[in-house]
Amino acid sequence: MRFDSVILFESIHKNENFYPFSILHPIWEMRVGAMRIFEKYKTVFEASSISFYSSNSLILESFLERFSLENKISYSKKNLILSAQLLPNTELLSELDNLIGTSNKNHTLILDGKIAGYYTDDTINGLEELEDLNSKDYIRVELNSELKYIDYIWDAISHNKYALLDDAHYYRHLPSPKEDYSKGVHYLNKTCIYIHESVKIHPNVVIDANDGAVILDEGVKIMAGSTILGPCYIGKNSTVKVGAKIYGSTSIGEVCKVGGEVEGSIIQSYSNKQHDGFLGHSFISEWVNLGADTNTSDLKNTYSEITVLQRNNEVKTGTMFLGLICGDHTKSAINTQFNTGTIAGVCGILVRPGFLPNHIKSFSWGGLQTSPTYKYSKAIEVCEIVMQRRDKHLTNSERELLQLEYEKVK
Repeated sequence: MRFDSVILFESIHKNENFYPFSILHPIWEMRVGAMRIFEKYKTVFEASSISFYSSNSLILESFLERFSLENKISYSKKNLILSAQLLPNTELLSELDNLIGTSNKNHTLILDGKIAGYYTDDTINGLEELEDLNSKDYIRVELNSELKYIDYIWDAISHNKYALLDDAHYYRHLPSPKEDYSKGVHYLNKTCIYIHESVKIHPNVVIDANDGAVILDEGVKIMAGSTILGPCYIGKNSTVKVGAKIYGSTSIGEVCKVGGEVEGSIIQSYSNKQHDGFLGHSFISEWVNLGADTNTSDLKNTYSEITVLQRNNEVKTGTMFLGLICGDHTKSAINTQFNTGTIAGVCGILVRPGFLPNHIKSFSWGGLQTSPTYKYSKAIEVCEIVMQRRDKHLTNSERELLQLEYEKVK
């Protein structure tokens, strides 16, 4: 079946589960695997019109402007309406074909007891109708339990290996390394290493794909003495610094600089961790800079389940491994130490010695609970300086969203 329209939606009631990333971004903008969620949907449903619905109009406006997208809702039949929390895989389209077939009936799609989306053969007359779909008497069908659903931001870290292994199918057009590709580079399991022709690799680099594909995208630079273990994705125009150790289940987005030791982590885009120090089982948003010898703890000494503080809510994560969840535009000083399961908001300047608390509010000047609030105008000024270096600028909607967050914490 060809779906005329695929609409990704997020509910405002779920946004706080993805704090602090959700301060400036919709859920479908999260990178899980080699792609952002919406990019994977565009790849899987390449023949369908893709559009977006969010209860937060500012978030949606900012997203569309930053990616230069038009949000054209197709008011035709054969509409597939999917939660942005459902991670697509290569089999999703064929599975939906089997479940729905040529039926002209309406369906509610269920995954592990959660509503993951809807299929309707009726014409959708407006976005406001999407809010009422859960009250419709649709036929309930169960999706394959191998699909993944992200309830909280740390689920992206837990499911990253699964997504990377699946995403590798879409990078097989990139060539595997040739014997004369570069001198002194060691490749293990070459057939699962995909390297864009523009990539530059210096000598004494080890790329090991025995446990999953390694994907080096356009313009990537791998400096001497680095080791990269799969499954791993290094995004466009990113640099892996001298002697870096990148372990499996790691995704690094575009225009990042990464050094030191990184394990099982996601770095969204435009963020830097250039120097020595350990980043483990962490999610780093955009425009973040982690100073030299910044270290994260990702395992408690008691080996027990990690509980985090999201704003004022204590949440059990269901995992034993979790490092730092960091919001946009936050910066750590040299020798910064993050506790297990730390959540840091946006626009923080974290400069205090010793272990920081495991909840750091947005616009914190210092990082402690008693630290003063970073002046909004100065924070925005620094955001602009940093972004201009990459020919980017804050959108008006981003400024409004940051202002709203500032009003919550000042």
